[in-house]
Amino acid sequence: MRKFIINIFRFLLFLSIIIGIIFFTIIKKIGLENLPALNFSSSYSYNEKIRFIKKKSNFPSIIAIGSSMTLNNLDSEIVIKELKDDDYLNVSSWGLRISESYKLLKELHGIYKFNQFISVVNIVDFEKGSKKIDYGFLKYYLTNNILKTIYKAIYNLDLDYYKNIDYVNFTRKCYKDYEYLNYDEFGMVKFNRDSFNINKERWLDNHLDKVLDNSEYLYLDSISNFCLKHDIKYFIFHSPHRDGLTNDFNFFEKKKYHLHLQKIDSIINNKNHFVNSNENKWNDTLFVDGIHLDKIGAKLFTQYCFDEIKARTHNNVYKK
Repeated sequence: MRKFIINIFRFLLFLSIIIGIIFFTIIKKIGLENLPALNFSSSYSYNEKIRFIKKKSNFPSIIAIGSSMTLNNLDSEIVIKELKDDDYLNVSSWGLRISESYKLLKELHGIYKFNQFISVVNIVDFEKGSKKIDYGFLKYYLTNNILKTIYKAIYNLDLDYYKNIDYVNFTRKCYKDYEYLNYDEFGMVKFNRDSFNINKERWLDNHLDKVLDNSEYLYLDSISNFCLKHDIKYFIFHSPHRDGLTNDFNFFEKKKYHLHLQKIDSIINNKNHFVNSNENKWNDTLFVDGIHLDKIGAKLFTQYCFDEIKARTHNNVYKK
């Protein structure tokens, strides 16, 4: 029995050495920066954003977490100007559900202890669906636990994922496409509408035919309560649809959207700062599809939300 255990140990050691040699060879040939981010999740955008956080040496006092609604529609410069603090990180990624935002919020607060939190939402964030995320892996990585990070990297090893070098380079250069992942200093991705490859199907999609998951609203309540418990100021901004879509909502779509907004309002219920930007008009020229704003639209939207808060708090955005 002892001999069997020793042989198993030797085999695993040999396997680890071979994997290490393969990784070292690939890294030396391609360069570390050109490799895909570690596969913390089944979403490449999520993985790339965790790598971005790791590169930032600061401990942010303001964190933004959410889907592409927060990634693309929340303007970094306006956030810093209005909150008078440049210790800010936007750690959002494609398709992040409210439940996934809540779990990431808890993990990051355990590391960074920030005191202000922003999320931009739309009805897409409450749809059914989820992704595989290894929260232990990202925690070990962000807290510099090297041995456990290596263990998780080997445990989650997917050679097909790491061979996808072309896609990594594409996301960093495709500034005319929705997959663009070239972040600004704080983690936002800005879309330039000029010559953007607007997809007709996305342009016409109002997302109101999707099935909503009631548990996502419960997780929003959990986020609100978590922020109250830990004395975190929470700003939740509801991103708009373009006017060309809202003007064509039928009776059932209007009702569904109204109920959705009512649910959010009842959950927040003056406990935190909620702004519904749909109370304003948003011209089609500010969008690259039905709900994603270009860089000009993002700036106007973010300023609008903070102006609404200041109006309610008598020009004091810091007031609870």
